[in-house]
Amino acid sequence: MSVLSIFFLCSIVFPQFSIASDRAAGSSSGTAGVQVIGAYGYAKPELFTFIKNQPSDFKDFGNVTFRKESVPALALVAVGTGLLIAADQTLYEKTYALGDRWNISHRGQQKAVLSMSNPFISGKKLNILSLPNDLGSAMYFIGDGWLHLGIAGGFLAYGLADSDNRALQTSGELAEAIVANGIVVQALKHITGRENPSTLTVPGGKWRFFPNQIDYHKHVSKYDAFPSGHLPTALITVTVIAENYPEYNFIRPLGYSLLALLSFQMVNNGVHWYSDYPLALYTGYTFAEIAVRRGRTVESGRGSRSFEMMPTIVGGALGLAVRRRF
Repeated sequence: MSVLSIFFLCSIVFPQFSIASDRAAGSSSGTAGVQVIGAYGYAKPELFTFIKNQPSDFKDFGNVTFRKESVPALALVAVGTGLLIAADQTLYEKTYALGDRWNISHRGQQKAVLSMSNPFISGKKLNILSLPNDLGSAMYFIGDGWLHLGIAGGFLAYGLADSDNRALQTSGELAEAIVANGIVVQALKHITGRENPSTLTVPGGKWRFFPNQIDYHKHVSKYDAFPSGHLPTALITVTVIAENYPEYNFIRPLGYSLLALLSFQMVNNGVHWYSDYPLALYTGYTFAEIAVRRGRTVESGRGSRSFEMMPTIVGGALGLAVRRRF
């Protein structure tokens, strides 16, 4: 199963299960402080809303996950992960060979530009900000948290300068979803303890469930493969921006292409296995949709007439859903 196949399957199933609908507007269009753009209203977010919303985000994540509408997505995650685990070693070796053929480095290391003394391990530096210095590290940087927090900061700066509530909400939603997803991903990493390809001791990497946490922090690459953290962070950015700026049709195609490059490189440089991706895509997409739905309201009767087409599954068969919006 190729990287692009994973994204295609997820694009079919994930949009069908997420949040059923945006929350209804509590007041009529044009309410003071609410900027209406297309079919949605955007209020100016309060300070630190992205932190205050964390408990509700986890609650909503649980509600979305444990309901019957989510069964197709969860089945895809489970089956896809299982199939990829069985093929991981072969896929890693083939990806590594492609990296050699295309002259893409196998290093995930970037050049540290900002660091400090590690407060937990004496004599070691803690890198705060690293930047790419070749093609391989640039592909890996696509999923770096600093890049995506920087994008959120850009929306924040623009929103403040232009009094643009949509940009401000986009910034807050990015931060909110990235933080919530990061907490879940780190918890899963510390529970599953899977080896990275670069440190494997058995084909496909050894799983050390509930590892010793001191040893984990001393030898992170021996334990932190599953699930990926970079991939859902990048997916959150693509999803949040595409949802809030639907008039820019290039966002999803460009974003998914960049995600495919990131997915390839994380295997090529020995940071992840392909089976680390399905669950990561699920958590990233779900938290992104939760944040977006919380950050805007549906303004009934607004929006232009348009047709929307999207993949769907009906009766177990793949089909095309057509929706007309008035």
